Amino acid sequence: MLKDTMSLPEQDPEAKAPAVAWSVALRGAVLGRSLAQTTTAALLVGSTLFMVNLYSQVREGPFTWALAIRMALTFLVPWFNATMGIAIGLRKPGVPPHRPTEPADTAAPHESAPPPPRASRSQAGPVER
Repeated sequence: MLKDTMSLPEQDPEAKAPAVAWSVALRGAVLGRSLAQTTTAALLVGSTLFMVNLYSQVREGPFTWALAIRMALTFLVPWFNATMGIAIGLRKPGVPPHRPTEPADTAAPHESAPPPPRASRSQAGPVER
């Protein structure tokens, strides 16, 4: 007797792994190289925002707790934004949370066949017209 194969779900041989958990993605986003990247982004963006929005208040007015909190948020919000961007990228299926990097001097060379030799005009036979 034949089975009903239409009711069975198709198995994709190239199915990707499920998404990484948020806890793993966030841990990967705040460790090592990712932390350096997010900190650099926060310092660059935060400095620009500080100069545009708060510099005149710091220079002219009294320094208050409210101003200190605004200054801290000026740098924390870009850091949080960059960290979440990396965490979201790490959550994509098939992306490991820590990508191992090889130093350039130990990387294996790409193995490919050398290109075939090109024949020069002097080696080619007579041209028929």
